[in-house]
Amino acid sequence: MKLFEPLEIRNLRLESRLVAAPLASASCTPEGVPTERTLEAGRKALFARPGLVVLEHHAVHPWGRVRVRQLMLDRDDVTEGHRPLAGLFAEAGVPVVVQLNHGGSGVADPDLFGDPAFRMVAPSPVPHPGRDPGRIPEPLSEGQIRELPGFFVQAARRAREAGYRGVQVHGCHGYLLGQFLSPLTNRRTDRYGGDVRGRSRLLLDVVDAVRGAFPDLPLGVRLGAADSFPGEEPRGLRVEEACAVARELAALGADWIAVSGNLCGYDAPGGFGPYAGAIREAVGKRIPVECTGGVTSYDRARELLDRGCCDLVGVGRLLLSDPAAAAAWRRDEA
Repeated sequence: MKLFEPLEIRNLRLESRLVAAPLASASCTPEGVPTERTLEAGRKALFARPGLVVLEHHAVHPWGRVRVRQLMLDRDDVTEGHRPLAGLFAEAGVPVVVQLNHGGSGVADPDLFGDPAFRMVAPSPVPHPGRDPGRIPEPLSEGQIRELPGFFVQAARRAREAGYRGVQVHGCHGYLLGQFLSPLTNRRTDRYGGDVRGRSRLLLDVVDAVRGAFPDLPLGVRLGAADSFPGEEPRGLRVEEACAVARELAALGADWIAVSGNLCGYDAPGGFGPYAGAIREAVGKRIPVECTGGVTSYDRARELLDRGCCDLVGVGRLLLSDPAAAAAWRRDEA
């Protein structure tokens, strides 16, 4: 398997297995609409000619923001403002999908609390282990939880209307869906808590709802494989549980799974190759698996592919900090 060989994902043809991974840029307007700064980041990502671009997380609900300047797909009046960004990738002939997210208690910008309409919600009234803003989140009621898949469906509709080619559901990095997955932040005793079947119910409901609403829309999931990094003492969500969730996601019609960390975050020493390999084995190669994190060289990208850890390699920061270096990888493979 080569890095620069094509791959089909539903109705998308990727010209390479290099994925421009999502990076939060805080570059939009306070209303959540892309600006020229957002487009400039997109141009940098295109310089290396990735096979697929995944745009940074877009909030599906006003309470789903983690910072004031976060891209939004929570209402119809933002759709028009997204068309220039989608058009940038269409003109370049590179497929682009948009990441959909609800941040839950993973608030990164305390200025959000200056908005009287904003509420910080979570599965349980437990401070976020990595981003404790000094406030206890409000636990969502069962009725509020049942509404959440509909917010993702409507955001996916807006993404499609804006010209994006598909969506990726954000289920990692300790945001709301990842908070439900983790027993460290999910202390519920109802059908959305308990064992991994209950803790994954919301994520699976979201994916099922989006797939049901849009049978032909390319649909990925960025899955937090564990709450600890590879090689560390396991805590909270374990990779064995994530493998079971991945099998369910494949059965529901997810088109690919991008592997990262959950409450531990994304800066894994040595990357997430072991987790991606376990999940790839768990899904039986039925759908492609992407490994993202710590890939800063062509040799590292090829190593992940050669070891059978993944089918796609996600690269984030390098594409923005040194796009020419990533662009040179094509010559390395020639």
